[in-house]
Amino acid sequence: MIPQSFIQELLNRVDIVELIGKTVPLKKTGKNLMGCCPFHKEKTPSFSVSAQKQFYKCFGCGASGSAIGFVMQYEGLSYPEAIRKLAESVGMQVPEEPGERQRNARAKTLTDRMQQATQFYCDSLRHNQHIIDYLKSRGITGETAARFALGYSPDAWQALKDVFAEHYDDPEMEEQNGCGLVIVNDNGRRYDRFRGRLMFPIRNPRGQVIGFGARTMNGDEQPKYLNSPETAIYHKGLEIYGLYEAQDVIRQKDRAIVCEGYMDVIQLSQAGFTESVAALGTSITSDHVKKLLKLVDTVYFSFDGDAAGQKALRRALEAALPVVGDSQTIRFVRLPEQHDPDSLIKEQGAHAFEEQLAKSLTLTEFFVRTVGEGKNLASAEGRSQMLAEAKPLVAMMRSAPILRTQLIAELAAPARMSPDDTARALGVVSPVSVGASVRGDGQKPRWKNTGYRNKAGAASRLEPLPSVGDKNERLLQYLLVHPKLAVEFSGAIAEEIHDRAELGDVVAEQIVEVWRAVTEYEPPIEVTSVLLDALRSSPNSARYQALVAKEMVLQTPEAIARMEIQMALLRLELETVEQRKNEAMQAAPLDMELIKKLFARQKQILEHLEDIKAQQVRLVGDMS
Repeated sequence: MIPQSFIQELLNRVDIVELIGKTVPLKKTGKNLMGCCPFHKEKTPSFSVSAQKQFYKCFGCGASGSAIGFVMQYEGLSYPEAIRKLAESVGMQVPEEPGERQRNARAKTLTDRMQQATQFYCDSLRHNQHIIDYLKSRGITGETAARFALGYSPDAWQALKDVFAEHYDDPEMEEQNGCGLVIVNDNGRRYDRFRGRLMFPIRNPRGQVIGFGARTMNGDEQPKYLNSPETAIYHKGLEIYGLYEAQDVIRQKDRAIVCEGYMDVIQLSQAGFTESVAALGTSITSDHVKKLLKLVDTVYFSFDGDAAGQKALRRALEAALPVVGDSQTIRFVRLPEQHDPDSLIKEQGAHAFEEQLAKSLTLTEFFVRTVGEGKNLASAEGRSQMLAEAKPLVAMMRSAPILRTQLIAELAAPARMSPDDTARALGVVSPVSVGASVRGDGQKPRWKNTGYRNKAGAASRLEPLPSVGDKNERLLQYLLVHPKLAVEFSGAIAEEIHDRAELGDVVAEQIVEVWRAVTEYEPPIEVTSVLLDALRSSPNSARYQALVAKEMVLQTPEAIARMEIQMALLRLELETVEQRKNEAMQAAPLDMELIKKLFARQKQILEHLEDIKAQQVRLVGDMS
């Protein structure tokens, strides 16, 4: 595990403006810089970068994060990989524990072995006319074969022994402990896993070969396709074939096309659909979809037009439901029954496939059609069956409450029920209202509220005090954006917020979590991006990022934030004092000394609040 202190130092050294400016032209707009988002296609810049907070936010697609988050999203790297890349760019050495150092060294050994094998298979293909003729018969050019590093494994038991020499007998070559290129039978005899097969290297987002898919070239030999086993570097439920080759184009075209297999990806790519990818010898999973949605907001699923392909589309729907967000689009391509993507393009041209993409079904359209298929919707029983099938699927939609509401409205028509009744039938008691999604859309910063001054410029009354919940949320937001204020008000937070957190106040719990994250280190965290990174494993991480993103628009000055925090904490103390005073006045016998002290403290707090309000009005006047 990389120490948080190292990550803090790294983020303090990396300038996010300089980092992002290498790939995104940025223009100064107020306190922030703006540019066109690199994660989705747009003409009007909505991608904001804050030099002060070392944080980026796209107000179009919602992408946000620190310098580490940008490298992860832009280059498709894992968290540790992004840290290592950033550290290398500023000349820092990532500290590693002995166990982690061994794991990293082992992973490098395995990827080196896989790269050696890839080179051997590529060389072997170039010297095998039979395989070259096969690729030509499938319409695959030499350029395409080179792009995907296609190769051929000779039809021999130990062809790799000439490549690896004495290393052929190493445990790193085996399935159990290594990269899976060699099989060891019950008698201890070793032989190549892949023999007489067309080889499809599987690369991770950094371009390292981590596994292989392999098609037999020996007639009817079974299995027709053979894949690498699960290893320390290859997990087929997580990896996506063609993603390394396609990731830049996916960002440029703002879409990804998921098809069934290796050859589909290669053929589609050659036809101009270079944003095509595929799952690896398994059904598409939520992890696959989630990985793609980190790169792009629009994903198409296009499988064969036969019955098996339609079942695969249904499984893709089930994989997408738990991870799709309200701002993302999933579409389903239903090809003619006799076609797969390759055959359609060969018969009718690339434009025919583009037309199929254009008339593909949205997630809600495909969902309603899928759960309604094969049912007599003219009967109450058929409609009941439709809703019964839909119910567990609707329950999966945890990340898209607005889309779920729209889907329920679409299901209401064939169900012949109102949207509210349909929602109840599906186990959604209170459908989420689009208009009540998140408090504060279009929220004005309080310090800019025109209620502070009338038209003549004279000071006037502040707006009514917010509720306790709103007050605490703004307090949380200020602490995230100005972390050093968490240190400044540490005593008051410990006294006024901590007890509320232990009683289950959710916002108070989050304030305490942020406060602890800031003060845990020496010196304490002072930069927003470092704080968000320290909180990245928190279940509240997305909420914290959203609050910071909103504050990038509001841009509350630190001096105003300090006063707002003071007032919020004083109001909480006032609440406590009033509660204790009421309890003391109902006690028997009366403790007049205590009551007198509580009244005095109440008066002090109210006077202090008025003083801060007056200071705030003067400060806002100076800023005008």
